Amino acid sequence: MSKAKTSDLLVAGSVIVCSIVLFVALAMSLAGRTLVPEGRSVRVRFADVTGIKVSSQVKYAGAPAGAVSAVRMLTLEERKMDPANLVEVTLRLLATVPALVAGTKVSIASDTLLSDKFIALSEGPPGSAALSEQSILQGVAPTTFDTLVRNANGAIEGIQRTLGGGATNGAGDLIQRAESVLSDTEELLATLKPAVADIREAASTMKSLVEENREKIGETVTKFHAASADFESFTDRADRLVRDNEKQLTVTLADFKVTVENLKVTATYAKFLLNDLSERPSRLIWGGGKPPDLPSERKILESRKPVPVE
Repeated sequence: MSKAKTSDLLVAGSVIVCSIVLFVALAMSLAGRTLVPEGRSVRVRFADVTGIKVSSQVKYAGAPAGAVSAVRMLTLEERKMDPANLVEVTLRLLATVPALVAGTKVSIASDTLLSDKFIALSEGPPGSAALSEQSILQGVAPTTFDTLVRNANGAIEGIQRTLGGGATNGAGDLIQRAESVLSDTEELLATLKPAVADIREAASTMKSLVEENREKIGETVTKFHAASADFESFTDRADRLVRDNEKQLTVTLADFKVTVENLKVTATYAKFLLNDLSERPSRLIWGGGKPPDLPSERKILESRKPVPVE
């Protein structure tokens, strides 16, 4: 047999083998059968498991640790006993995964916004007792992208309702609505500033308190070491969050105020122009005539009501 014929046979055989493998994989996928590793099982209950299915990956401290072997909805009796949860997920962990201890955190996460969801396991406090196979862990459901979109849609609809009245009731009504929104926003900012200062002061005080009593806490209860470190990290994140949001809110309010003021001046001048053209439409063709006296921008901005056409 020539080398050319042998090469052709090898290529044809490789194509056939790959096709068989792909066909088997497709058949297993359509039948709902997946490959789940052998190992010990752990049950976790969630209020929402959006994005999780059988064969979804399980990670322990970021490393592959197994897969989801079963997903079932709780029965009516189970929901009466555990009203905070709706779904139970069974995890099949690899033999190399350490024994889970009390306080182990179970959550739903993803590496990127578009990547598949997986179950994330985080180690509990050091020195905690090991969990038995009959133990049921409490999972933390994520804030899904759909939830964020619905919240954003609600905000957009509110803005559209606010601005929608201006198109039907005239420019004056639109200006009044914009002024009302601006006034409410300023009141909200004035209310939030003392609260932000109080939260920042409380966070600073709590941080100092943890630092001063760290040695006493370590001497009294060694188990609280990890908890105090987590709490200190939380206060730092809370302080940064307050600072970041305060700056962003201030910048957003300033931009919004400038936009509303420009809209108010433009709408007022448009009213004068439309009124003048309605009285003397021939000006559109022949021009001429004395233009109407327009109020200054300062007068328009200082007025709490639409400036009437003289």
